[in-house]
Amino acid sequence: MNIEQRIEELIKELGNPGREALQASTALSEIGALAVMRLVRVIKEEDDDYARKLAALSLGRIGQPAMEPLLESIQSNDPEERRYAVEALSHMRSEPRVLGAIFQARKDPDDQVRQAAWRALERYPPQYMERRDA
Repeated sequence: MNIEQRIEELIKELGNPGREALQASTALSEIGALAVMRLVRVIKEEDDDYARKLAALSLGRIGQPAMEPLLESIQSNDPEERRYAVEALSHMRSEPRVLGAIFQARKDPDDQVRQAAWRALERYPPQYMERRDA
């Protein structure tokens, strides 16, 4: 089995409830950059909310290699895609561009995206919270 096949197998597991899905999310995170575009596609196209949430978690754990596609997704016309992009980006606190994107998401027209942005900001140290009202 090659890496692309393994990624597809793990992606299918994301929609299953329970331990297998969590293990698949962890494995995809460990695969890293090679899994990024496929995980972004889950956020963009998947109907299963749980699979999308785990894909966002995996992307957040992957970190920097996932940043650019997620910054693009945060500009999507689809509010669900924007929300999951914010959730994934919230795990990349060391990236200055990410903080700016999350601050911008506080003003999103969709309430769930705004809530995701506020939750993401709560993960930052207190000195960042002083900018909340900026």
